Amino acid sequence: MRGSLLGAFVLLMTIARPLVAQVDSKITVDSLTKIPTQKAQAGPWSWYTKFGVGFTTVQLTNWTGGGQDAISVALNCLASYDYTDSVFYWDNEMQLGYGLVRQGKQAIQKSDDRIILSTRASHRTADWYRFTGFVDLRSQFVDGFNYGALDTLGNPTLISSFFAPAFLTAALGAELRPVSQVRILAAPLSSRSTFVSDDRIIAAGVATGDGVFGLAPGERSRTSLGAVLNASIDWEMFTNVTLRTRFNGFMPYETPDLWVVTLENAVMMKVNNWLNIQWLADVFYDDRIPVLRTDGTTGPATQLRNQLIVNINWNLGS
Repeated sequence: MRGSLLGAFVLLMTIARPLVAQVDSKITVDSLTKIPTQKAQAGPWSWYTKFGVGFTTVQLTNWTGGGQDAISVALNCLASYDYTDSVFYWDNEMQLGYGLVRQGKQAIQKSDDRIILSTRASHRTADWYRFTGFVDLRSQFVDGFNYGALDTLGNPTLISSFFAPAFLTAALGAELRPVSQVRILAAPLSSRSTFVSDDRIIAAGVATGDGVFGLAPGERSRTSLGAVLNASIDWEMFTNVTLRTRFNGFMPYETPDLWVVTLENAVMMKVNNWLNIQWLADVFYDDRIPVLRTDGTTGPATQLRNQLIVNINWNLGS
């Protein structure tokens, strides 16, 4: 009886082994044939969207060190929609930011307000060299005020609003990529346009006789031809700590010694998939734009903005 059972078991294994091998082979073949299909479905397009909300709060009660209660909220969105094949690249990016802050019993004020839309197309001739053209548009959402200068009614002075100003830069040149983290664009064929669409701000420039944002009194737009030097760095300095730097310099041919300079820096520290910390530092200088300096005088000056944000993120992407 025991010999019969052993014989049946050996016969069963002899029959089953080829069948199992056929099943394993079929699974492997099916998996391999799905890979080109999956790649074809992914295609050359990719997209990414990240929403974030950051906040800070300070509450003081009988605090001998002094100070005031404060609360701030910052909203931001970063989205990209890109195309890539063997020789052609098309990158589209949108950055939106808006923040509010209230300190003590003061009125609620803006701490951030930005709209940045950019598109960049490149044709690769070598791994480190590309012909590139890009367009960059910058503006803001709502009215901006100078709270240190009051009008005749005692209200803060209106100094900006939606599309007042707006800056449009277009450039065509050659882009170098000495390493994967660095891009440098030199564009001798470039233009920079300034737009002011708000009648209130136009009227203020007419009243002072100085114009606004480098425009003549009553003028709504101006375009200057020049050259652009653009550089960017995307570098993971440490695990989950990334530095992102964007430099843009525009040299108008009519006044080559008066550059318009924008420098944007971001250090992003990822805590987990939904929480990160960002330190943002922006620098802007345009000799044609007079501002109210900290010493009370008016004239061209370097504009600075720093932000430290704790972000709760929602990520979407392909």
